[in-house]
Amino acid sequence: MSFFRSVALGAAMTLTGTAGALAQEVEERTMTLGHVVAEQFPYHTSAMFMKETMAEETDGKWTLEVHPSGAMGGERDALDALLLGTMDFTWVHTAAMASFVPSFELFNMPFVFHSPEHIEEALSTLDFSKFYEEADAAGFKLIGIGSPAFRYPMNNVRPIETAEDFEDIKMRTMGVSAHIDTYEALGSQVASTSFAELYGALQTGTVDGNENALSALNAMRFNEVQEYLTLLPTVANIAVLVMSKSTYDAMSEEEQALIDEIGKQTVDKNNSDYASMDAEALEAMKQEGLKVNEIDDLSSFVEATAPVREKYSQDLEPWVRDLMAEIQELPSAK
Repeated sequence: MSFFRSVALGAAMTLTGTAGALAQEVEERTMTLGHVVAEQFPYHTSAMFMKETMAEETDGKWTLEVHPSGAMGGERDALDALLLGTMDFTWVHTAAMASFVPSFELFNMPFVFHSPEHIEEALSTLDFSKFYEEADAAGFKLIGIGSPAFRYPMNNVRPIETAEDFEDIKMRTMGVSAHIDTYEALGSQVASTSFAELYGALQTGTVDGNENALSALNAMRFNEVQEYLTLLPTVANIAVLVMSKSTYDAMSEEEQALIDEIGKQTVDKNNSDYASMDAEALEAMKQEGLKVNEIDDLSSFVEATAPVREKYSQDLEPWVRDLMAEIQELPSAK
């Protein structure tokens, strides 16, 4: 099977007739959605889909103001704003969500998931309802879990074939404790270089490598200053669409049903755009000469990072650890 599915799942662009009928029951509302990425990325394209769909399905009664690129603050700022009721929606990485709802740490641990198909199978066949319940208890309305993708490592030293190949490579990672511990467990020296300075650091050799989503690696032109990309599913790049619980609770049952339906379609749109953009980014970087390799045997990486999974799972509720075991027994994990 190819690394990416040959055809990305399409997002349904219209809602059910039932949702359309609910337009008669909604009040006029102006809501806000803030996120931290640039306008070409799926957080934003799906948010714009949400904006357009809200207007269409409510005959213009609902307006969604979308603020990209961190215009309303960082991801933790956005979640704080949801709790305060000063923002209505946001897309955030699960690392930010875990600061408020610890069970989301599951998504930040290494090699819990082994492929985008593995993430999709888990989300579609296993019971993730407790994440929604715990988010609710923390003051959030969790709309959906999306972005079934990974942060892949690039470097200038050598192609990565086994865990030992990371030895002494200076890697810059996302500033998430579980991610840092993962690369240290693999033998890397983790650099604290800021994202703004990363291109120059890679160019001069101050840093040997970095990891990110394929679309981000391509957009930032990191393939110009790095030689090797390994399609290693080290850590997932999963995001969540979250709503202010106070906004949701103030709505009628009919309005809540409409939010639920539009939210589902928005997550589907995000996932479809993510798959397409990552596939296009990978092909573009290959065409420009980036050396890309896949890993058939994950065993050395899984073994090397076992202490990291143990460290971050030991304080989680038993149901999270049980779910992790179920995830790793799915057919697509093999």
